[in-house]
Amino acid sequence: MRTLLLSLLATTAFYGNLSTAQAQETGNVAVPDKVRANILKRHPQAQDLKATHETHFGQQVLEVSFKDVEDEIKHELFRTDGALFANEILLANGLEISPDVTKVLADNFPGYKLHKAELVINPNGVGEEYELFIEVGGSKWKVAVNDKGQITDKDAY
Repeated sequence: MRTLLLSLLATTAFYGNLSTAQAQETGNVAVPDKVRANILKRHPQAQDLKATHETHFGQQVLEVSFKDVEDEIKHELFRTDGALFANEILLANGLEISPDVTKVLADNFPGYKLHKAELVINPNGVGEEYELFIEVGGSKWKVAVNDKGQITDKDAY
């Protein structure tokens, strides 16, 4: 009986950790109906909607990515009330990133490799943030850096 109990506890712990790891890896959450309606009103052909929680300019937002009619992937940020906050703009290459931002990345992640860069312009005033997907030392990071070169958020993925 004791062996069975220990086996059950070990199995539960293993699968609980596996589920947690998978949830952290994907980070996807359900797209709220208000947000879905907002997107479909402006992009009636939108499909494959996926959402994750993020922080931009000190605010918790929901990033929703979707494919539009041209099969192009779009990224939009929404406030908790479902209102559109801002768009993320995919940057073609690292040359479009501010020198202050590349310096802070080099200082904090020596030898990093840039995989993807996105720009978010503050709709409520002055400023912009970069969302950068990098790899260093076998680890992948999503790093948010403001236009002053300050890291505002970072997550391993």
